Amino acid sequence: MHIPIRVIIFCCLSFAACQSGNLNEGSTADNEQKYCFLRLEGTQLQDSAYIQWVARDETVSGIFNVIPYEKDARRGTVLGTLEDDVFDLVWTFSQEGIQDTLRVVFKLDNGKLLQKPLSVDTLTGRQLTLDSSPFSSVYEPIDCAATSEEGYVGLP
Repeated sequence: MHIPIRVIIFCCLSFAACQSGNLNEGSTADNEQKYCFLRLEGTQLQDSAYIQWVARDETVSGIFNVIPYEKDARRGTVLGTLEDDVFDLVWTFSQEGIQDTLRVVFKLDNGKLLQKPLSVDTLTGRQLTLDSSPFSSVYEPIDCAATSEEGYVGLP
C-alpha cells in the first residue's frame, strides 16, 4: 500500500499539534520548534494564507495553504531549510487539480513571519521568488492548537 508523503507529513504534524498547543513551543529533546501563522487580506479579510510547520535543527516541513475568497486555493506542503531565521522552502501544492512547486522564502522578525513576494517570469509565465525581493507580506502568529487539517479554524 502506497501512502502519499503529504498524508504522512500531515499525520505527523497533527500528532505534534495534540502534544503541544502553544505557538512556537520548543522541545529541548530534539531541538524541535513548531510555528503557526496566519495572514488575512481583502476588504473584509476574506483572503487567507495559513502556515503550520515544524523546524528540527535546520530542516523545516509542514503545511502552507493560500485560500483566496471565491478563487482557486493553493493547498500543499513545504520542505526546506532554516538558517539565521530565514526559511528557504519548496512548496508543493495543488491548484485546480494540478500539482506544482514553487520556492518560497520567509523570515522571522519580532515574532511575526515575513514573506518575499512571488514575481512572474515574463518568459515562462511562472511565478518565482527573487532573492533580491524584500520581505513584505506579514503573517501574524496564531495558537497552533486552534488549527485543523484545512487551516485555521477561526477564519470568518
